[in-house]
Amino acid sequence: AGAASRPAGLAREVRVLGRQQVWTSLILMLMLMIGQFAPFTYITPMLLEVTGLDESLIPWVLLLNGVGATIGVLVGGKLADWKLMPSLIVMLALQAVALGVIHLVSPYPVPMIVAIVIWGGLNFAIGAPIQTRILAWTADASNLASALIPSGFNVGIALAASLGAAMLNAGYGYRSLPLAGALAMLVAVVVAVGSQAWEWRSRATPPLPAAAE
Repeated sequence: AGAASRPAGLAREVRVLGRQQVWTSLILMLMLMIGQFAPFTYITPMLLEVTGLDESLIPWVLLLNGVGATIGVLVGGKLADWKLMPSLIVMLALQAVALGVIHLVSPYPVPMIVAIVIWGGLNFAIGAPIQTRILAWTADASNLASALIPSGFNVGIALAASLGAAMLNAGYGYRSLPLAGALAMLVAVVVAVGSQAWEWRSRATPPLPAAAE
């Protein structure tokens, strides 16, 4: 439908990134990656050394985490279509709780496995609403924002793994990694609530797609 519309131009593409809904969503993306990959990068040694699982069980635990993630993708997409920001805020808060639970139950195999499955579902349920929010608020110039989404995810993964490594090198141990993730998710909750409150006060609405202008 937008094939005949004029390109937005680089200057406009850059300007739309200044909308608070866009840059706050990028912050949420970064916090999500810290919450996910600070622990997940080191999940195998955590399960071996803290939980005490047999090495042969690790692939099955990761498979269950993947099953949870698959369900999370489907649920997250539905929630993004239903009530995007309320759903996102609740899921960010639940992710903080899940990471706190992982810290608490990490020495106990069965609760740890259950927590990891739920955590995997929340991880991937949150991604769709964040991306939907970015694209909605850059609908009039979305090329650069679309490119920044995978870039933001990958930068966040690298930073999360580096943060985890720094914590381990500092002697905090594998059980500390979920707590770092929980703290990141609490930051995300504060940012998301603040973004939504500003939006309500200003009564701002997403822009129309370029082809509809």
